[in-house]
Amino acid sequence: MYSSNLGLAIAIVVALGLAAVLAFIASLLVSNLKAGAQAREMAAQARREAQQKMHESSMQDLRPLVASLRSLESSEGASGWPIRFDIRVPHEVVPVFGIEAELEDLLSKVARYATEVMSPGATLQVSARVESGQAVVHWRDLDASDASPPLARFLEATQAVGHASARVCERIASRHGGRIYAAPHAGGALGLTLRLPLPGQTTSVAG
Repeated sequence: MYSSNLGLAIAIVVALGLAAVLAFIASLLVSNLKAGAQAREMAAQARREAQQKMHESSMQDLRPLVASLRSLESSEGASGWPIRFDIRVPHEVVPVFGIEAELEDLLSKVARYATEVMSPGATLQVSARVESGQAVVHWRDLDASDASPPLARFLEATQAVGHASARVCERIASRHGGRIYAAPHAGGALGLTLRLPLPGQTTSVAG
């Protein structure tokens, strides 16, 4: 009697253990199936976004987009005084393949941030050029006394409005295969640089 009860107990323990293992395997299988479905959905979403971007994109010349920033020259910043704009564009086209409205939004958000943080009457230089297979736009405060002025810390902005604008600019740059980051130019103080691939170039943009 004792041995039969012991055998039954062992059988029950083994069955419970086997059931636990099978349940664990089943949960892993379900998790893998869910993860696979999620990955496929994300890939499909990425393809839809890429197709939408291609549909909405067209050849753009950054020069008139940069030049249009002059319209902000009379905008009053937090100090109540406007800043000056020094626009530098080459004679040659600075071409990118992208969405005009998004590129305009990126450029204007940086310029508007500059009007908020730069000193009254200071000059914001915005230059566009083609460099090493990339379209480059650079913003810098020509009157900055600090090696790392507030303009250069745009991407580190913590205030709600500045933070939101910075994240939007990063997303737009990324959607166009480029990036925006703090960097010096022409021996000046630290500023902001936007790099985008030229049409036909790869979307990997190095600093």
